[in-house]
This record gives sequence, structure tokens and C-alpha cells, in this order.
Amino acid sequence: MTTEPYKRIPCGVYDHLELAAMRRTPVKIRYRDANHQLFSIEDVLVNLKTIEKVEYAFLGSGLQIRLDWIIQFNDIVLQDALDCTE
Repeated sequence: MTTEPYKRIPCGVYDHLELAAMRRTPVKIRYRDANHQLFSIEDVLVNLKTIEKVEYAFLGSGLQIRLDWIIQFNDIVLQDALDCTE
């Protein structure tokens, strides 16, 4: 894994991710990896977990993505989302 410090995602986005995981609905995710390479995937979000103070999305394909690496989740662009304090 990376040593890059984790940055929490906005609470509202986390809520949408959590709902998608509970419903096991297909999602579209754009994200960057540890090398800052961009990826777009369609998969089923099956779980969200915190491991060593870093939050991850676990997908049906077995892929796990750090939540702060997600750029877009379905129609939600993360940099446009308000954080928990706003």
C-alpha cells in the first residue's frame, strides 16, 4: 500500500457509497491509483472498510480502492462535494 496520508472524503459522498454497498447496486467509479494513473470501472460495491485508519471500497471483482483516490462516483464529482463541516 501507499504511505500517502489519507484524506477523508465528504460525509455525503460516503453516505451514497454506503447505500450503494448495502443495495449491492452496480456503480461507475473513476479513480486514480498510487501512481496517479486514471481508471474508470463499472462494478458492484459490496463493502466499505477502514484498515489502519484508511477507508476502502471493496468491489465485487475483488478490487479495493482507497476512498480518497475516487474522483467520481456515478454522477458525483468528489472535488465538487461539500465536506462534513460545510
